[in-house]
Amino acid sequence: MTEKKHKTSKLSSYVNSDRFKPSKWSKYFWITSGIIFLVGLIMFCVMGFNLGLDFTGGNIMRVQVGDEIKTQSVAVSTENTIKQVVSNNGANVSRYQIIEESGNYYVEFQYQNISDDMTTINAKIQTDLTSGLSTVLTDGTYNVLASETKSASASSDLLFRAFIALAIAIVAILVYIAIRFELLSGLAAIITLFHDVLLMCALVVIFRIEVNSAFIAAIITILGYSINNTIVVFDRLRENTRKESLLKTSNMEIANLSIKQTLTRTLNTSITTLLAVAMLAIIGVPAIRQFIIPIIFGLVVGTYAAIFISAPLWAKIITGSRFDKRKIKPSKEEKQTKVDGKTVVETTAEPIQ
Repeated sequence: MTEKKHKTSKLSSYVNSDRFKPSKWSKYFWITSGIIFLVGLIMFCVMGFNLGLDFTGGNIMRVQVGDEIKTQSVAVSTENTIKQVVSNNGANVSRYQIIEESGNYYVEFQYQNISDDMTTINAKIQTDLTSGLSTVLTDGTYNVLASETKSASASSDLLFRAFIALAIAIVAILVYIAIRFELLSGLAAIITLFHDVLLMCALVVIFRIEVNSAFIAAIITILGYSINNTIVVFDRLRENTRKESLLKTSNMEIANLSIKQTLTRTLNTSITTLLAVAMLAIIGVPAIRQFIIPIIFGLVVGTYAAIFISAPLWAKIITGSRFDKRKIKPSKEEKQTKVDGKTVVETTAEPIQ
């Protein structure tokens, strides 16, 4: 117990000391982000997103079963049989789950359209399931229900509406940033925001997470969460740049100080949120998991971006610009020295108030 306290104390003292400078780690996180984005971009060009039925169109079919589905061996045999029947008819099961509603058990699965007229194929799948499940579900209490079909045109309309919602959310956030911060601070926040969303999308492509309407909701969620983390850091940046005691401190040091002052809040918020959504991903149904996993990606990326990317990026953008309040002007005191036989005038500098 004492050893753990000692380690925690050493970590805390390191974070609070002058040795901990997040700006020094910034380039490594940019490199990491660049590698992830590049891999995701290559996979996207080759394979594209793993689009779900919400965007491609397809079929959802339910089979009402008895409580013997709770037995592991029966559940596995039922899943294998359904996937084999669908495969024999030229389609593939894209999602499969067992659902309990009001004491009744259902097996629900989805598969994409493989032709313009799926009526005949759906009927054949239902017939094959009736005969195939008879050897697996021995108590005979099962009923193949009619399938629900989503057309490609309805899916394209959903996709259009989803991107309209995403565009409105981004514009609203940009307007808020423009009002809340000065130009270059807002620019750094916007770059960080796009960094988080692009990396989240890259990880979804890399791990082949199914993209459906819930994914758009996940992106909007991460947009809000990411800009919230960034604004906390930038609020502290704004406060520190106005302090008289820090007028002679460089922008990068101001960035490091602001990050350290908000680090506890950022980590506590991120860790508690991550634990909550991780539990949903572990115990939740597949439909919930497809919404939660992109959020987990976004939380991790947004957390390290708020600590190691946003404030150092602000410092690099603003230093030397006309918005920089720490521009240097020469003072009246001058010192003459000789370098290689030549007289050089050195001036002590003071910040412009």
